Amino acid sequence: MKNQLIVWLAVVGIGSASISLAQPAETNERLATPRSAIDNFLRWQVPPAVDLDIASEAFTLDSSLGAPERRELARKLKAVLDARGLLVYIEDIPDDPDYPEAYTLFPTRLPEVEVVKVSDRWLFSRQTLRMIPALYDETFSEAAQWLIGGLPEAFQTTLLGISLWQYTGMFLLLLIGLTVRKTLEFVLEKVAGWLVVRTPPPWDEKLVVQMVKPVSFLVMTLLFLLFYADLQLPVRVNMVIKLVLELMIAASLIWLSFNLVDFFCEYLSRWTAKTKTKLDDQLVPMLRKTLKVFAFIIGAIAVIQNYGYSVTSILAGLGIGGLAVALAAQETLANFFGSITIFVDKPFQIGDWIVTEEVEGTVEEVGFRSTRIRTFYNSVVSVPNAKIANAGIDNMGMRRYRRIKQVLGVTYSTSSEQMHAFVEGIRAIILANRYMRKDFYEVHFNGFGNFSLEVLVYCFLEVDNWSAELREKHNFFLEILRLAEEVGVEFAFPTQTVHVDSFYRDQPRTIGKELSAEELGAAVEAFGPEGRLARPHGPELKVGGRTLTFQAGASPTRGSE
Repeated sequence: MKNQLIVWLAVVGIGSASISLAQPAETNERLATPRSAIDNFLRWQVPPAVDLDIASEAFTLDSSLGAPERRELARKLKAVLDARGLLVYIEDIPDDPDYPEAYTLFPTRLPEVEVVKVSDRWLFSRQTLRMIPALYDETFSEAAQWLIGGLPEAFQTTLLGISLWQYTGMFLLLLIGLTVRKTLEFVLEKVAGWLVVRTPPPWDEKLVVQMVKPVSFLVMTLLFLLFYADLQLPVRVNMVIKLVLELMIAASLIWLSFNLVDFFCEYLSRWTAKTKTKLDDQLVPMLRKTLKVFAFIIGAIAVIQNYGYSVTSILAGLGIGGLAVALAAQETLANFFGSITIFVDKPFQIGDWIVTEEVEGTVEEVGFRSTRIRTFYNSVVSVPNAKIANAGIDNMGMRRYRRIKQVLGVTYSTSSEQMHAFVEGIRAIILANRYMRKDFYEVHFNGFGNFSLEVLVYCFLEVDNWSAELREKHNFFLEILRLAEEVGVEFAFPTQTVHVDSFYRDQPRTIGKELSAEELGAAVEAFGPEGRLARPHGPELKVGGRTLTFQAGASPTRGSE
């Protein structure tokens, strides 16, 4: 009976029968795999070959939808994909009719859109059909669509594939965004000015000032992101625009976080400047860099995650090549751990004068990689922290006392009394100077040189910096010079005397006194214990009928005659 009906139809209306019999076969072929179903949905909405009836063939899972509703759903879904810049790569979609599960077009960015297998066809799921109107309303502004729909036909003129109304919309959106940005900057600056007047602490207005530019830039970018889809630009253009806008949002957030880090570190710097230790001053620059690097990494991870890439897999991939990276960057890692060692061990602080094997100068900054030292000829030397951590460091900045070690040479014409007065006078100068260390110093007649009698001066200045050291050293030496003038001592300079003792026809000159053996023995006895000439502790200096003696490293002693 069925075969007879087919033959009858073929005889009565061969044309109509051919269409009615051929169409289902073509439809089944177009919906046989996930790839063919999605390709059919997209292909037949690309001008000039636009056929919404064919494009909506995969929207038949809900039998309550009529042909007009299916066509509208197909149009809206295509508009959503284009507006969101979601470019479909057909070759990446499985072409297997027996694909084991539902296929989601964009799992991370649009998980609502999927196709499922029903009998021998692949169709958009009921969830997708229900969600399309909501996705369309989220993507497009109703007011903008109403405004676009009311434009005259002249605005539909195309140039380079883009309509005149789209060019106009881009210009207006850009103008509105820049206006909003400038207006917001003006308002925030006024708020900062109001806070300056109304609130005594300066921190609140500084925080607002730090936020003005990044926040206004962020608001402008969000405005672009909210309304660019209403321009209905091609999918590839929208893909680029969305990428740029999302990167701009990430950049503005990183910019804002950088400014907040600067504000926080400035507050810390003001707080650490009030403390006695310089360790916290050294910590602030490192903390600033660490927080900025952390903010940048978080922003980069957020962007990567937003585009569907698994950060965990990326980190795992980096872990595979971690050994090679570590070997290639071993010097960088050594410098980093060197900076940690410097911070923990504290061999020096910011502002200390240090001497190493390679450089001498004042520490200006300790970074993650290197320490910057300002030399005394005003250049800056960057020394890797690994070398600093392993090198011998002479920290001149941690000295409490500045040593003076000087050998003074006086002429051989100086008498014993003058020498003793000169030595005691230098000790008195040390005790009189408030910058000299009083509990330890040494001043002695210390040797017979080739051309001078040598006096050792060994003492310490208690000053904070090199300038004060030079100033007080100058004053100390000036006092010694005045003392020498007062007691009649002359400073020697390298000389060589040629003395002709006698000629062959003359008698040799007599040296010293002509004393008998008995007189020489008496002289030795006079310098012995309790001898009349013995002064083992130096001659006594008499001032106003009293004996004045200055002992090294002690207060002066006075006694009556």
